Amino acid sequence: MPCCTNHLVLRTIDGAADLLIEELRAMASVRSIRQLSAETVACAVDGPLDELVACALYFTVSGAGVAPWMRRFGPLERLPWSTNPVVAEVLVRLAKVRPGQRVLDPFCGTGTILLAVRRRTPDAHVIGTDHDPHALKLATTNGCRQLAQTMAEALPLADASVDRVVTNLPFGKQVGSHALNRTLYPAVVSELDRVLTPAGRAVLLTEEKRLLNTAIQRHRALKVVRQRLLRYNGATPTAYVLTRPRRADLR
Repeated sequence: MPCCTNHLVLRTIDGAADLLIEELRAMASVRSIRQLSAETVACAVDGPLDELVACALYFTVSGAGVAPWMRRFGPLERLPWSTNPVVAEVLVRLAKVRPGQRVLDPFCGTGTILLAVRRRTPDAHVIGTDHDPHALKLATTNGCRQLAQTMAEALPLADASVDRVVTNLPFGKQVGSHALNRTLYPAVVSELDRVLTPAGRAVLLTEEKRLLNTAIQRHRALKVVRQRLLRYNGATPTAYVLTRPRRADLR
């Protein structure tokens, strides 16, 4: 019997299409991949759709003979400012988490990023903190376990104890404010420097781009090595990838 082929269109966010295409190219069942727009990618899938279902870099899929099968991420408890699930997947890929590493989200909210880390790297040790007890309760309902109620400026973690930080910083549209961020961002950068290992990596998402860049430049213990602009739901935040500078960079 000939193999069934589905011709599908996947919808992601503006800024994630290249990552989606990269993952599709690694799938044996997927071919004829092409980007249609900033948010849509077309492909053909031969046979079962299992590989495609396992990919978390898109929201919906449509095509001849295929229903729009997904609420891609299942029933999650969320707040109005909870991180977009595909955005969380992008941030986790930028973090390059390895098995066994300790991964922290210091503004974890309802746990969207923590769940994305666990989906991508099941063997990672995932830690979430937030100052909001209601958000942490929802994160627990969503299946997150290692959680603590605390301020991100004073984390209950030892020095050099975290391999990766992945977080959506408050940037004042739905939570926080510009005035608060003027003191929050420098304090958070300093605290992340304290808890990150020497080879640590942080991925921080924000629309307060000038504030974050200024905080990083003044602290000098971390440097931006990569940026990715994302566009979704009227927001245009940038994901900043930070590592420690080499000794020559500090001269």
